[in-house]
Amino acid sequence: MDRRNRKDVGMMKIMSYYTPRWLSYVVYIITVINSFSFPLYGLIFGKILFVMMVPQAKTFAEDRDFWCGMFILLTGCLGIFGFLNKFLYAYLGENLTYTMRNKLFEGILYKHLGWFDNKERAPGVLSNVLSEDITLLNGLTSETIANILEALLCLVIGVVLAFIYTWKMALVSLGAIPFVIVGSIIMSRLQWRMKK
Repeated sequence: MDRRNRKDVGMMKIMSYYTPRWLSYVVYIITVINSFSFPLYGLIFGKILFVMMVPQAKTFAEDRDFWCGMFILLTGCLGIFGFLNKFLYAYLGENLTYTMRNKLFEGILYKHLGWFDNKERAPGVLSNVLSEDITLLNGLTSETIANILEALLCLVIGVVLAFIYTWKMALVSLGAIPFVIVGSIIMSRLQWRMKK
C-alpha cells in the first residue's frame, strides 16, 4: 500500500471516530447552505446598486425597500448558519479529541512495563502527545473537507448565476478562475511557511 492510500485510510479511520455521526451530516448540509452565501450576496448587492442608480424610477421606493430587506434577511441567515457551522465543527472536534485521547490512554495503560523504557515513550513525552498532538486533529478532518466543499460549491453557484444573468461576463469570470486558484495556492503555501 503506497503512502497516499495509507493517508486516505488513516483519514477515514479518524472520521469514523466522529460522534454523533448524524451531526456530521447536518454540518455538511449547513456547509452546502453556506456555499450559497457569497453568490447571493453578490447578486443582492448588485441589484441594490442598480436600483440606487435610478432614483427617478417610478418603483424606486418599492424596489429599494425590497432589495434592502432581502439584504438584511440574507445577512441574518448568514449569521445564523455561520454560527451553527463553526459551533458544530467545534463540538465535533472536541468529541473527536476526547475519543482519541481515551483510545490512546487506554492503549498506553495496557502496555508492558518494558515498553516505557524507550526515551521516546517517557511519561512526559506521552502526556505531551495526549495534551497537544491530539488537539491538532480538530481541524484536520471534516472541517478541511467542508471548507473545500464550500469553496467549490460557491464557485459553481457563482458561475451558474453569472451565466443566467450575462453569459459574456461569465466567460470572463471563467477565464479568471485559474489565476484565482493559483493565487490561492501560492498564498496558502506562503502562510503555511510562516507558521513553521
